[in-house]
Amino acid sequence: MTTDISEKADSSFVELASIHTGGDGLNSTEKTLLERIESLERSKADTERVLLERIEALEQQPKGSTSENEPLIQNEEKPPLLTDSAISRRADTWELPESTYTLLIAEKVMSVSFTVGLVASAISLMSLIIVLVNELDNGTDDNPFGLPAGVSPQVRMAQFLGVIIGVLMEEEIPIGLESLGKGLKQDNSLGGGYDMRKIVFSSILRLTIGYLFLLCLFLTVIQESDVLDIFFDVLALEFVESIDDVIFELCKRGFFGRVLRNACTRDHHITIFPSNENMTFKKWTFRFIRFVYFLNASLMIIGLVVLTMKQDSGAFRCKSFSLAFGDDTWEESWVILDDGSMEKRLLVYSHFNGIYIENGTHDGKPKYSEQNKEDSSPFRATTPAEIVYCQDIESWVFRHDKIRISNDENLENECNWLLISPETEDFDVIDVSIVSTWSLWKGQIAIGYSIAVSCTECNGVVDCNYHGQCNDQRCSCDDQHFGIHCEFSRPCDMLKSSKDLNINLNILKDAYDTNVDFVEVYGRPMYVAHNLTGKPYGLLRFGYPDDDDNYFEVEYNSTISDGKSAVTPHKHLHPEFFEDDDFFQLNNVTPAFHELLKNYTFILWYSGMRWYGQLHPPGITSTNFVEEEYHAFWYNGFSGLGLEDNRTLLISDPTTRGTPAGVDFYEMRRRNIASVDVPYDFDYSPMGVLVPLVEYSGAGFFHCERLDDS
Repeated sequence: MTTDISEKADSSFVELASIHTGGDGLNSTEKTLLERIESLERSKADTERVLLERIEALEQQPKGSTSENEPLIQNEEKPPLLTDSAISRRADTWELPESTYTLLIAEKVMSVSFTVGLVASAISLMSLIIVLVNELDNGTDDNPFGLPAGVSPQVRMAQFLGVIIGVLMEEEIPIGLESLGKGLKQDNSLGGGYDMRKIVFSSILRLTIGYLFLLCLFLTVIQESDVLDIFFDVLALEFVESIDDVIFELCKRGFFGRVLRNACTRDHHITIFPSNENMTFKKWTFRFIRFVYFLNASLMIIGLVVLTMKQDSGAFRCKSFSLAFGDDTWEESWVILDDGSMEKRLLVYSHFNGIYIENGTHDGKPKYSEQNKEDSSPFRATTPAEIVYCQDIESWVFRHDKIRISNDENLENECNWLLISPETEDFDVIDVSIVSTWSLWKGQIAIGYSIAVSCTECNGVVDCNYHGQCNDQRCSCDDQHFGIHCEFSRPCDMLKSSKDLNINLNILKDAYDTNVDFVEVYGRPMYVAHNLTGKPYGLLRFGYPDDDDNYFEVEYNSTISDGKSAVTPHKHLHPEFFEDDDFFQLNNVTPAFHELLKNYTFILWYSGMRWYGQLHPPGITSTNFVEEEYHAFWYNGFSGLGLEDNRTLLISDPTTRGTPAGVDFYEMRRRNIASVDVPYDFDYSPMGVLVPLVEYSGAGFFHCERLDDS
């Protein structure tokens, strides 16, 4: 029966086949007829296979399933029963996808159609490479993938969904693998197969672009911190990957000419002979494709989970940074004292400059606590300031548990903020401080305020300015440098006053410090002059008085009944004359101050932005001074109210230098309005009237003593 069918089919081609002479000089009609012959030959082969399968299926039906009177080929209303083995051996004709990659398989090399396929692949490939390079450029040495410091739960969910959606939309990898499998088992018996080298080339291009897509997708998703941006990026990458389909459709519609239209409208398929070996190969091919498909999805999800865990642990954000306020003050802050009462005090924001280290979380984002002013370890007794995220106002805030804007708790700011960032979802305080200005509370909101926030962690000697080694992300400086990043040269051991070279200020040594050999406050050295008596003329503007007395309206009456006043008092006689000495006048009325001037220590130390020169009782040494608990605000470095802060005699210009050498200083006059009992309405700055100690700006008041190296 099979032979009869074949003979009848062969007779239908005799007349058309006689036209084919095999010569090269065929006209267009003859070429058309030849193409028709080839098409009919393929149809013949397909018909034979279908009939063979139907016969095999009928032969494999169980005995007794049909009667002698039943037709072998049943009508459509009652289809024949086919066994599973017969179904699996059906002829496999696989249509090549409508893509420019098909042109790379079906068209002649270097033809117009083939070239269009190359161009389409090159566009996708170059676009994805540009995306990949751009995403990798966002990385750093300690954060190679450029992940944000953290993301919200909504963004985290969108990241996982973006990865899953992207893997589902990606089709180049499975199609590329399937093309390779079909090509390896294609039926070339009738001469209608495709060149395997071209199939491999096209499939490799598909696989390359597919994996580039997945890599770009992964990097893009993990670097985003906004939900909509994630989904927009996924769609954009999918469009770049599928540009070949767009170009193929345009060619098919004839937008790029008849040649490309004909190439895209031809029937492109691969035929596989239905043998048991081929069917088994087909089964394992699909299993392998499914395995690769789920492997890609699993690897991306596992990678995202690992990076998520590291991100949540703070691996991609700076856990220690330095905060620097400017020279801003607020004169009416309320401070909660240890006994629960409240006191109004001048708030000098720069007193809270220093190192802040991540310490837990607040409202789902990291919380940073102020560290001590010596070695950046936690305070043991002092309550630290904090930088936290306030969900109520969706902003980062600076606050302190013991500082309020009012003594009425109903008038408090949200989260008790003193400094507030713009609304943001960013986890990185450093980024927020760079890209935006903040708002500062000074009795009212002062907008457009800038703070300096910089990471104190190091990753190599370059972060230590090549003056030390980076150990555990902290710089260990050499003997000639100090500072967070070893940015300062070693301070001199002795300072001299420009007014009196006989006054020596010596650096306070610290034999127990493992980093430097001197006492540090706010990361700067501390200088002292011991055993001073009387008024320190060598540290004042006019120096020592002569017989004519250069002071304005001096009174020589003693304020002590025994006539043994330590200093001569001076009075305010005019609101515009600032060179009278209110510091010693105000304090001269107390016996304690007289006793202090018999023997005191002058201390010069840093307070976060300015150097303070203060009078303290004698006996301050590195052993009895608790430097790790010193804080300029809580030690009343200068509160602006009451007599207790009148120990501050000198104050410098705002500076970030490592030592006071070469910095301009001032005497502080009329800065304490609560202590001045005169019929004038003084309206001075929070620091009062600053009288320069030197005539020329930039000359500096203290200078280093050059010691003989011999």
